[in-house]
Amino acid sequence: MAVQANLTINDGQASPAAVTFSAQGVKGDIATYRDMSTTIAIGRREITMSLTENKNSTKIESRILTPVMEVISGSDGGYTPAPKVAYSLLSKCEDVIPNRATQAQRKDLRAFRWNFSNHAVYTSAVNDLEPVW
Repeated sequence: MAVQANLTINDGQASPAAVTFSAQGVKGDIATYRDMSTTIAIGRREITMSLTENKNSTKIESRILTPVMEVISGSDGGYTPAPKVAYSLLSKCEDVIPNRATQAQRKDLRAFRWNFSNHAVYTSAVNDLEPVW
């Protein structure tokens, strides 16, 4: 079992920067990590991961949440409104691993997931919102 520690992951900007997600603890089977670089709590990016075992398989779920804050423009009428989230981007991944699977098979599945997420079909869908036809 891995001990929860901070995660450092590069972002996808034109000049990639390393983003540190601080370990926030484990509640039940969900480990939470947050990007604490913003002082506005509702605007913090978050990664969660859980591993759930049952009789026949193990399920690994991960989620990346990226809130985008509303931009305040124009006259504020003499006061600054409370910050609020305009919308959020969400990525979810779920792997179900049968208990009979070998380590090599698990490694193979992870490699396929990683490589698919870097394949032109997937990157076109996410980056350019282009469907497969």
